[in-house]
Amino acid sequence: QHPPNIDAAQWFVSAIWPLIRKELPDLEFHLIGSKAPDSIRALAGNGVRFHGFVESLDPWLDGCRMAVAPLRYGAGVKGKVNMSMSRGQPVVATPMAVEGMFAEPGKEVLVAESETDFAKSVVRLYRDEALWNAISTSGLENVRRYFSRETARLGLQELLKSLG
Repeated sequence: QHPPNIDAAQWFVSAIWPLIRKELPDLEFHLIGSKAPDSIRALAGNGVRFHGFVESLDPWLDGCRMAVAPLRYGAGVKGKVNMSMSRGQPVVATPMAVEGMFAEPGKEVLVAESETDFAKSVVRLYRDEALWNAISTSGLENVRRYFSRETARLGLQELLKSLG
């Protein structure tokens, strides 16, 4: 129900997904999210599977080849991107979706702004095993380096030392 997510899903399915399906006609896109309006539920079909609320994201984080984050507006670190990267699931995202993630485009995540570039990045990542492995490994390292509990603990220790 979050407006940036609604916009992202509609943009991806209407403008990007058809370009991907031309190259990978058997590919499926799984759309997951609670409290989705009817306009999002209506996106199902043509390889798009709407699941709505799911009890656990684990099967999707472990069983899907990649995640997409086609956000065109919003602010802050995107938990969905971080969660995917933390499980070794490569991400194709817009610049907005990786804002604040310290992620290097082309190394830890693939970043694209236009519909065409986004679709090309998805197809490339899907087909290129070496690229998939490199993005997966680098994404895991990014999360460990910047967003792990250990990193937070060390940062908090440094803050407390500076106050003492």
